[in-house]
Amino acid sequence: MSQLLAVEWDSSEARLAVASARGDHVVVEQAFSVKLAAGKPDAASAEIDVGAQIAAALHARGISRGDTLVAVGRASIELRQLSMPPAPDDELPELVRFQAMREFNELDEHWLLDFVPMQSAAEGPRNVLAAAIDPAMVTQIQQTCEKAGLKPRRLILRPCAAASLLDRAEPAERAKLRLLIDLLAEEADLTVMADGQVVFLRTTRVVEDPLAGADQAAPLLGEIRRTIAAAQNQLGGRRVESIVLCGRGQPQAALAKLIQESLSIPTTLFDPFSGLSLSRELEEALPDLPGRFTPLLGMLASELEHTGHAIDFLHPRRRPPPPSRRKKYIAAGVAAGVLVLGYLIYGRIERSHLEDEIATLEAKSNSLKGEVAEAAKVEKKVAEISKWAAGDILWLEEIRKLSERCPPSKEIMLTRLEILPSVNGGEMKLDGLAALPATIGDMEAKLHDKSHRVQPKGSSTSKKKLYALEFSESVYVEPEKP
Repeated sequence: MSQLLAVEWDSSEARLAVASARGDHVVVEQAFSVKLAAGKPDAASAEIDVGAQIAAALHARGISRGDTLVAVGRASIELRQLSMPPAPDDELPELVRFQAMREFNELDEHWLLDFVPMQSAAEGPRNVLAAAIDPAMVTQIQQTCEKAGLKPRRLILRPCAAASLLDRAEPAERAKLRLLIDLLAEEADLTVMADGQVVFLRTTRVVEDPLAGADQAAPLLGEIRRTIAAAQNQLGGRRVESIVLCGRGQPQAALAKLIQESLSIPTTLFDPFSGLSLSRELEEALPDLPGRFTPLLGMLASELEHTGHAIDFLHPRRRPPPPSRRKKYIAAGVAAGVLVLGYLIYGRIERSHLEDEIATLEAKSNSLKGEVAEAAKVEKKVAEISKWAAGDILWLEEIRKLSERCPPSKEIMLTRLEILPSVNGGEMKLDGLAALPATIGDMEAKLHDKSHRVQPKGSSTSKKKLYALEFSESVYVEPEKP
């Protein structure tokens, strides 16, 4: 197979990797980065001709251009976990787009949408991790590739590509709930994996280099804690069992040790180039920061080994096409020809026109039966979706009740409100500050009624001057009965 190129870029650098399939294994031939804003720290990203600089780097290394795998970061897309009624896999694409049109902020028919089915109980609601990208962003990526002489074959979500490489390298650890950390030039991808599948992901900006020391790593540690807590809430209390940091070397080892000591969770390093066959040229000159190439190597390995990609915006999951009716039409035509020939043989030419009309009407009637059956299926699906949506909760009304029942802002201030679906309705997660412990109890009493159940999550001392306590609450809301 010819060479395959993988690329991604941000405002400071572009990262590229080239690989090919030789027999039953993947050979990585080149991996390098191109500085885009060297000497211009204040330059706007719009002033950097990324395509031209990538083209120059490829020309200098003698790399042929063509089909390319492009990675896109979490910050460039909208991501939601969606819950839908029980449905077979071939009906999921239509249900996901229908539900996404309701829950995504700006999604319309022009956005590219793909999703990953998440594990769920048999015959129960289907949960998926859905991702959508603005067509304007896709156009920008295509224009950059065009300037570089590249043709995007796939547009892949970067954290999913990195997770696929880790799952490929360490299949024995698949059953654990793991947090994969990939430090890039300007961002850090925090991806939670379970059973070889991405179940939660976040991307945070990196202001200071976490590899420089404990002080510079403090913001990253805070983001890791928030990611672990958010994933635990979303996964029904399941805790992260291990942390994997992409990269190798002494600074990475020191950061992994700091993470393990700070969070009391086993933390290991993952060298993305280990387990892959490398060209002699690449073995002699590996990149200084190999962890940044984890998504590119994951994309190349999945593409060349034909294992598929979790999220590919250019080739999203779709309903399978209906079976071809060409053979039926051919068989019907042959039968009609035989009948006409028989009529000619037996001297029934005078009845041929009438027989042809009957055959035509029968064929039309049979074709309409299929359309009627398909229409009945669509009506049944619409009825099921309408029935499921009728039990949804009016969250604007719930927010109004919450604002009316909460004590005044001098006594309590909410700092976070998160709305999630639950088994029998919905859940409002509240974080806030309170002046007195009694104020929290007063708020819980006002929020509780026959359709609202309040569950305290704990409180702690606050560092704020006007509020002595920090607290967390969960309010479980049951839908109103029709």
